Amino acid sequence: MNLASKTTSSDKQQWNWPFSLASLTAGCRRHFKDTTIHVEQVESYPLRDRRPSIGRIRGIKVHYRSSKRNGECILVVKEPHGTTRAGLAGVGRREVGIYHSLSDHLPLSTPSMISGSLSGDWLILEILPPASDPGHWSKEDYLRAIDEMATLHDRFWGLGEDLYAFPWLSRGLEGDFEVHITAAAQALERILEIKRPILIANKPHRIELFTQLIEKADRVIAPLINQPSTLLHGDYWPGNIAAVSDRKQIVYDWQLAGVGPGVLDLIVFINKSAWWFDDLPLCQDEMVERYRDNMLSRAGIQWEKETWSEIWDHALMWRFLQDWIDLLAVTPEPLLLTRAKQLESIWLIPVERAIERRLN
Repeated sequence: MNLASKTTSSDKQQWNWPFSLASLTAGCRRHFKDTTIHVEQVESYPLRDRRPSIGRIRGIKVHYRSSKRNGECILVVKEPHGTTRAGLAGVGRREVGIYHSLSDHLPLSTPSMISGSLSGDWLILEILPPASDPGHWSKEDYLRAIDEMATLHDRFWGLGEDLYAFPWLSRGLEGDFEVHITAAAQALERILEIKRPILIANKPHRIELFTQLIEKADRVIAPLINQPSTLLHGDYWPGNIAAVSDRKQIVYDWQLAGVGPGVLDLIVFINKSAWWFDDLPLCQDEMVERYRDNMLSRAGIQWEKETWSEIWDHALMWRFLQDWIDLLAVTPEPLLLTRAKQLESIWLIPVERAIERRLN
């Protein structure tokens, strides 16, 4: 019985889920549009392994009865842990906010949220249908994902002010800026103190450039702030997209959703794909061209060659400053050394070149 959680009063002590029976029941009634549903039993259900995400993910099998039928359904319980950084909205709060307040306005397919705490401590989502392994995506899968990203950005293009209605969205270039800079500065100090990772600590020129990156952060974000803002997924890449058919993709894991220029999502998509998968079926230039063609055809948005080159460099520098410096300070050295080639080619060398072009 330790795997199952009966719902009778005598078994309350066995309820080991973060949500209440009432929350689950109400969510199932909404989802199935049946107000007579009563949950009979909840038990653990094994999920397929997936690449790391923020928090704890478990499967549950829910047995229920109603005036129409007895049934069961498989759902996913997600418990995002902590906050992205001190002073920022919790990652769970963002994801619950997206499903609760914005999902009806998204031009993308997303899982249905059965229930979720307002604080974002837990979410119950419908389970995703079988999908292609992200590591074996075809060129067409990548192109479709970029098309979908452009559709999202087009829908909310220039609506940065309107999105203030959702204060839980990340605004890394605005209200959250100082939090990210402080975290990066403290991380670089730690790298100098512990003299690791050696990919940075043993290279004075690299330390000098990254110090410049932090000290001149206002200049890093200036061209990005001048770009129209849109809704960002924040972690848009094949690992968070279920390609369930040739024509349908389901986008999930919205815990890093925010507001900013669309190029920030594109950087994540390209670099994270290259980080996880050795041989992509298309090159970076093809992905960039696809995105730009989409934005031109959908919204008439066009960037001159030099303008695009500039915002790309600044987006790359900002994403590195925002996401990677503090990560490098706490990641075990042996793990970094196993990925040294990818780290150099995807992040360190391109960021160094961008700093030299734009900040010196």
